Amino acid sequence: MGVGDGICHLCKSEAESVDHLFTSCITATILWQKNSQWCRISPIFAFSFKDLLEIHRDKYLDHRVKPVVHGIIISACWCLWLARNKAIFSGFDAKAGSIFSEVKSLGFLWYKNRSKNWSISWPDWCKFVIM
Repeated sequence: MGVGDGICHLCKSEAESVDHLFTSCITATILWQKNSQWCRISPIFAFSFKDLLEIHRDKYLDHRVKPVVHGIIISACWCLWLARNKAIFSGFDAKAGSIFSEVKSLGFLWYKNRSKNWSISWPDWCKFVIM
């Protein structure tokens, strides 16, 4: 089985690794910027995949927002992974904006079905009005 040239299929400029794909790839960097702006949290600067999984533990985050931010980070990682696989196996040209739209949609479904705030509307979710 061929493994290709080892170049990231999203940015096509760096060697692909877990940390590159999720933290330093330009597509991921833009996605994290969009997520932090949307959630109204400090800019997300992660140097490793583990850093991403720890963002919700920030002492400056409201305790009610922490699980939501954690869910959004996990959703974003999943959407990045899916975009990477679509790029490899279907020739899909992944853009951070479309991945971000997927994060919002998937995050909405997750939050609406897993939280006590099941009555949240799509417009409120898009404005990140969750409390």
